[in-house]
Amino acid sequence: MSDNTLDDASWEGFKPDAARAIRATQGFETAAADLLDRPFDPATHGGVIAAVRELAEATPAAMRVAQMQLREVV
Repeated sequence: MSDNTLDDASWEGFKPDAARAIRATQGFETAAADLLDRPFDPATHGGVIAAVRELAEATPAAMRVAQMQLREVV
């Protein structure tokens, strides 16, 4: 396993991965909440399906974030 300490270069690489994972999660939460706020209608499920697809596509970015080992740089 490589050294994943968070130096300046690692931080710059971390930011887009973290942002993508957060946006995918938020998109899913919003789509699911919108779906649940309305009466049942299969025509409105497309947003959730697209959000699940985006979550799946963002999984590698989320895994890279999860594998980061934070340490204080003194």
